[in-house]
This record gives sequence, structure tokens and C-alpha cells, in this order.
Amino acid sequence: MRTHIAVLAAATLILTGLGATAASAAVAPVEVTAKLGGDPVTVRTSEPGQDAVVTFQGEAGRRALVELTDIRFGSMWLYLRDTTGATLRAVSCADGLECVLDTADLTVSGRYTIYLDASPLSFGLATVRVHDVPPDLRAAYTIGDPATTLTTEAPGQDAYLVFKGRAGQRVFTRVSAGTVGTMAAYLLDPRGAALGGGVCDVPCDIDVVALPEDGEYRLLLSPGGVRAGSLTVQVLDVPEDIAAIAKLGEPAAVTTTAAGQNARVFFEANAGDKVTVAVSESGFTTGRITLYAPKGETLATGDCTRNCALTGVPLTSSGTHTVLLDPSGAQTGAAVVTITVSAPDVITEVIPGGPAVTLRISEAGQNAAALFDGLAGRHMSAVFSKGTLTGATASLRAPDGTVLASAACQVSCFLDVPALPADGRYTIYVDPDGSHTGSIVVRLYDVPADAAVRAVPGGESVLLTTDVPGQNGVVEFALKPGERTFVQLGSGTYGSATAQLRDPAGAVLGTQPCASGCVFDSGAATAGGVHRIALDPQGAEVGAIKVTVYAVPADSLVRTAPGGGAVTAATGTPGQSALIAFEAVAGQRVSARLGGGTFGAAQAGLRRPDGSWLVTPVTCAAACFLDTVTADGAGTYTLVVDPSGAATGTITAEVFDVTDAAYDATAGGDPAGITTVTPGQNAVVSFRGGKGLRVSVRLTAGTFGAAGIALRGPDGATLISAGSCGTTCFADAVLLPADGVYSVLVNPSGAAAGTATLQIHLVPADASATVKIGGDPASVSIRVPGQNASVTFDGAAGQAVTLTVANAGLGAVTYQLRGPDGALLTSRSGTSAATVTLGPVTLTATGTQTLSLNPTTHALGSATVTAT
Repeated sequence: MRTHIAVLAAATLILTGLGATAASAAVAPVEVTAKLGGDPVTVRTSEPGQDAVVTFQGEAGRRALVELTDIRFGSMWLYLRDTTGATLRAVSCADGLECVLDTADLTVSGRYTIYLDASPLSFGLATVRVHDVPPDLRAAYTIGDPATTLTTEAPGQDAYLVFKGRAGQRVFTRVSAGTVGTMAAYLLDPRGAALGGGVCDVPCDIDVVALPEDGEYRLLLSPGGVRAGSLTVQVLDVPEDIAAIAKLGEPAAVTTTAAGQNARVFFEANAGDKVTVAVSESGFTTGRITLYAPKGETLATGDCTRNCALTGVPLTSSGTHTVLLDPSGAQTGAAVVTITVSAPDVITEVIPGGPAVTLRISEAGQNAAALFDGLAGRHMSAVFSKGTLTGATASLRAPDGTVLASAACQVSCFLDVPALPADGRYTIYVDPDGSHTGSIVVRLYDVPADAAVRAVPGGESVLLTTDVPGQNGVVEFALKPGERTFVQLGSGTYGSATAQLRDPAGAVLGTQPCASGCVFDSGAATAGGVHRIALDPQGAEVGAIKVTVYAVPADSLVRTAPGGGAVTAATGTPGQSALIAFEAVAGQRVSARLGGGTFGAAQAGLRRPDGSWLVTPVTCAAACFLDTVTADGAGTYTLVVDPSGAATGTITAEVFDVTDAAYDATAGGDPAGITTVTPGQNAVVSFRGGKGLRVSVRLTAGTFGAAGIALRGPDGATLISAGSCGTTCFADAVLLPADGVYSVLVNPSGAAAGTATLQIHLVPADASATVKIGGDPASVSIRVPGQNASVTFDGAAGQAVTLTVANAGLGAVTYQLRGPDGALLTSRSGTSAATVTLGPVTLTATGTQTLSLNPTTHALGSATVTAT
């Protein structure tokens, strides 16, 4: 909708002072010129965060709408600024989404600016179009006339239906058909204030509105975005609502006959009554039902289909009450309304800590209550079970009616109130949904203080038991600053529970789900005093759990040296880690292999001398490998093995001094045999290459199990790579960018070592041949791994051509047919069929067409191509 409408302006996002120079000040914005009402222009940026500016010449009195399409720019803000630089419109844009700056009035002639403010990492392109928006449509209309159709012709153009109205007149507006999709529809009073409406799709209704005064009213229809098209609309004169008087227990029939007309049913009732309002035999498919008190207060409301009800509504005053039936949209029809007084609530007594009571609800609208006397500060809980209620809500209410706890409660539920707020009469209340009836059993508990036990770090386990639903448990243990502990909870009998570790000040150090068991690896105490494990059984759970607090000694430490052989580290107490320390100098390359672990599960990582991670921890059950890293300073490095949970055990570790194996080769020359011996060792094969040469790389006879290869340029940048090298793999042809020494890195996976043969192929120009449509076949041969082939032929636009390829030994091949302009006409990816048919294909341009053949592996062979 258009933001020049005063009543709608508040809903429009207008940002000022943003986006002046969001990109790096070092990167100048890209500038492009557009024309108001002209063709789209494309803006393209090449640097992350670079902005773009589109300018156009505007004339006073004209209107402009800015549309962005084909957005491949990342995220950005889009601004329209006037000749002074002030922001007229602003919106956030993202790739793939419609982005429109809605209609803006150009108040002066001059240069206007569209600013594309890129986010820091965004760059790319977008197409910008500045639409010249014609004046809005205005059509005269008389209330009650037949529907009329308004048609907008351009993006940004709105339509107004203008009609006379008188004070108190009730109107209903319907947009029954249209071609614009989403739109905004608002009914505006003589001063432009909105009386009703919103954003909607066709059909779109504005429900009945009583006009506030005599005067000229307008219906604003504003297509969304850049949409334009037709809208069929009618404004109807709505008669007074249908009224009926009902007696309690007797049906009252009502019928509406006009769109927007409601029905009202009046009845007399007394304060304290609970009534059920039932609607039946309704001709409305959707609508609302509302019950009002004598002074107009809303007592209850809900959706209403063909049958509905407001059940068990307590009345707060005596007098004439009103039931309002409001059919959705333009629906009309009949309905039967019956108001009945619900049976009195079921009320009984329940004793805290006493026997359970059964609450039985036998009539629709009836509730049930169990009363008890409570004392301020007491912890109370209620357990509900054996329910036969299809739907209900249970609550515990204070003497003043405040709901202290509530829960959905059909078959069972639990209410827990840690501290009653005051002495007095409390109520456990069960409110069935709708007209449901049934029964449920409730038992009330006076919950004792938390169950508390003390434990001694390093001492015997203690048993923590909770006996009453809602009761929590606490395990206390004293620590001195720096003392390390590990807490294990096990053999729990709870269906669900949560445990927290808290320091002496009550701060939570950790939280774990802990039904049957959990652990807290609490490390060293930062403060002395009593620490606590707080156990919170969920719902009505009761049970027991065993708690052991271990006094954790210093981590076990063994020393080794890179290349010094295997050492064994052990832990004997839960929470203890195993440390393997070694000395290294800056630039030294090391790897580590761990095996024979008996922890079940653990994490292993490598720390620098300052304690920071050089290798962040990885999962390490029975074995793992930390691949080669370079020490970035001299000092003591430490392998840290941290067993999971309460596990203890042993593990064997070996640290290796790693130097890559170096070899020389010649591009196009003999293969090079390579060998790695040390876990983490790579092989580097170097060769001299020249700018513009094409090379491919093939590895064969590998015994590593798995490895990867990467071709690197003189600057160390990777030009091409291949993974999953078992016994063999292949890196396709790449064009060398400069003269210099290139290298192929062979990286065995994990701790693997072994041998392989590596050959660097010098790839000649692609094989080529020419064929004639309807003529003899043409053959091409690929003789070097990485070489491709192409077959060309002349064709005319509109000509249908079929290509048949006989593949002899090339394996899987990707075929692409392109026209003279490079446009892709058809393709087949990675097919190894002996005979491949492409087409028939209709050529789109006259000239030389090209079929390319790209083997996906190192395969050599030939292909014969026939064109028909």
C-alpha cells in the first residue's frame, strides 16, 4: 500500500541517517544511471561490502516506484533519496525475495538516488527498475449499487472507490474478484483515517462499519509490490442486526439476510449462574460467538462453525445478557441458540496428606472443586490420576482466587506450589473443556522440607531418597579452595529428574538430566565451603538415587619425546585426566597416535606450553590419531586424555617427529615412486612448470588405505585436489598460472603410511574433429589423462539435430552441446554407456556448434560422432 496515505504512514518503515557509507571507505560505490519509466539497469559489485548507486532524473509532480529483481547480492538495505540526500523510502532486501521501494512523490525536479547499502560480506549483482507511477484511479460509486471493477495499469498505482455516506449508516465492503494477488484494502473516513481493513487476498471483506458522520468516504485498494490488475468491489448497506429474546432452556431461532448483518439473542439471568450457550443448525460455516454481560463486558468468546458452544460461563451480574453471532465475511443464514443454566459445581473437601478424593462431573458446564485449609509458607502438591475427562484444566487457587499453578489434565497431571502465600481456604479446581464430563482422582500432599544427606569427598556413597511428590533432595559436601571432586549419581529410580551442582553462594555450576544417573566433573573448587547437588524430580516422581563424591588427585603424568616410542598413561579416579608431556621447539612438526584405550570413551587434544589448545579435543575411544601440527613456540606440549563420565583406565600414546618425504619429478616424464613411514608424514613431489602449460596428476598402486592429493602452485595455493584415494585417484587437467616450482602433496589419512606411484602428465590441446550433418562419422582420440575432445559442425537456427556417440574405452564421459554463442543446448553427465544419443536438439543460432567430451577419470580411448 502507498505510504503517501496519512492513515497508513505509521505502518511503513522509513529509516533516515542509515547507509551513508556502510561499505569500507576504501571501496568506492559502483554508480549506474537509470531513467524514470525506462528499461531496467544492472548493477554489479566485486568487493565484499561494496555499495552501489543508481541515479535518475526526477520531475516535480511525478511519482516513482523502485523494483529490484534478479538479486544475487547477499543482504543489503535499499534507500531512495531525494535531491538533498534525505531518505524518502527504505527497505531491507535479500537474494531471491521481491524487493520494492513503494511509491514516492517527487516534490522537486533534480537528481534522485537509489542506494544499495551492502552488508560487510555481500557483493554481486541486482537489476534495478524505476517505474513511472501514473495518478491513482478514482471511481464514483453509490452504496448498494452492483459490484464494479477497477483496473490498475502500472506498478505503484492505487485505486479509490469514492462514495457518499451518512452518520450511523452501516456498510459492508467486499472485494469478490481480482488479479493482483495480495493487496491492502482500507475504508477511509472523510479525513483519511482508517475505519477498517488490512492486508488480504481475494476474496477480501471489511466487516460492517458504522459511518461516524455525513461526508465523502473512500475505499483504498492498493496492490502489493509491483502488481497491477483488476479488482471487483461492492459496498453494501447493512440493515440493523437481527434480534431475538430467549428463555433459559428454550431454543431461539435467528436468521440473517444481508452481508455483514449479525444476530443478537437476549436473555435474563442472575449473578452466580453458570450458563452454556449452544448454537445448532447453523447455516454459517465460520464465525464468532460472544457472550456479553448486562453492561457490555465480554464474558466469553470463541470460534463458531455450524455447531458450537460457550460452556459453563459464570455470570458476574444480574440482568439482560447478550449473545452475539458474527458470521464471517458475507455469509448469511439461520441458526438456533439455546441457553441453559449449568448444574452447580461439585464441591468436596480434601485433607493434606490424607486419602485421595474422586471428583465426578456429570453435566456439561459443571466444574469440580476440592477445598482445604492451608498455612502460609507450606509447600503443597496435588497428584491427579485415573481421569476420564476428554479435556480439562486443573488449577490450585489461593483464597483470593489467584491461580498459583495449573496444568492440562485429562487422565493425569501434577500441580506443585512451593510456598502458599497466606493462611486461608484454598481450592483445587477442575474445569472440563467444552461440554466434557467424567471423573478424576486427586490426592493432596503437604510436602516436607528437601531430603538432605551429607557426603565426604573420597568417602562412601550416600543414598538420597525423596518420599513425597514435589519433594526435592540435596547432597551436601564441604571443600577447600582448589580441592578437585567428581560427583557420580547412579542407580536412580526416577522416571525424570534434573540435578544441579551449586557452589557455596548458590551459583549453578552445572545442570544435568538425572533420572537413573548423571555425573559432574566439577574440577577444582574456586571457593571453600559447602557445595551441593540439588535433585529436582519432575512432576509427581518419587524415588532414590546413589551419590558418590570422589576426591580427585592430580592428573596422572608421563613424559616422552617425539620419536621416543610408546608410553602408557593411566587414570585411577573418575574425573582424573591422563597427561603425556613432551618438549618441542618452534617450527617442529609432530603427530600423535593413541591406542589400546580402556576408557570406553574419552576426548584427546594437544595443549601448547601456555595451556591453550594447539589441537582441540577429538573423540578417542580405544584409539585415535592427532594429525601433524607445527609447534609455534618452544616449550612443554601436553597430550590431554580426558575420559568421559566416570570412566577410568589406561591408554598408550606415541608422539612422532614428522618430516615430509620430498621427491622430484618432471611434467610429462616418468612416474615417481613415493614412500611415507611416519604416521602423519606426507609426501611432496616437486616439478618445474611453465605458465600456460596444462597438467594432470594420477596416483596409482597406493598402499595407504586412504589418502588425498593436492596440486599446489609456486605460492602454495591449491590449484586442484582429489580425495578418497585408495589404491588410485586422479586430479583433472589444470592450467598452470605462472612459471615456477609446483608440488603435489600426498596426504595419507590418519596414521597411515605406505607407498604409491605418482605421475604428472603434460596434457596437450584437446583433440578435435569436424562432422557434417548427414555426413560421415568423425573420430577423436584422447591419448593423455586429462585431455578432452570436441567435435564441431555447422547448423542453422531452428534445425533439429541428433548426435550419436560411440564411446570406445573412455569410461564415464560428460557431454555438452553448445551453440555459436556458447549457450548450452543439451548435456549428459558422467554416462559410461557405449552408445550415447543426444537429441533431437533444435539449434537456436546459425553457425558452428560444438560438442565437448570430458572423461570424468584418467581413461584413454576414442569416440566416434555421427550427426543426423
